[in-house]
Amino acid sequence: MLFRVLSWLLISILVWPVGASTLQDGIDFWHSGDRASAVAVWGPLAEQGDAEAGLFLAYAYRNGLGVERHYGLAARWYRYAAERGHPEAQYELALMYELGLGVPQDANEAAAWYGLSSAQTCPAELTAGGRLGDR
Repeated sequence: MLFRVLSWLLISILVWPVGASTLQDGIDFWHSGDRASAVAVWGPLAEQGDAEAGLFLAYAYRNGLGVERHYGLAARWYRYAAERGHPEAQYELALMYELGLGVPQDANEAAAWYGLSSAQTCPAELTAGGRLGDR
């Protein structure tokens, strides 16, 4: 765990773009193809409670974009955003539980998260990849 924290800190220091500290800055880096800088921007924002930044981090980790693919970290960030009420993160976390990606496969846990998500939005409105230009 300490290794992960120190690695995250080192990566943030090495690739942290000067003056970039908003969610939109990260999106702009992403669209320019600088995904590592986008992830470096979103990490601290997510740690400060920004659910959308957590959603984008999870998306990056799940797909191995700007970072090495890591389903466990994807599930962690989806949960982080889902617990803050983000419906897309709730849906994606449910999918992770349904498929057993980064978390133990658990149909009951998946159903619970699907239920929370669908109470707020429908799957056609889930657009993290679209907002990042990947869908």
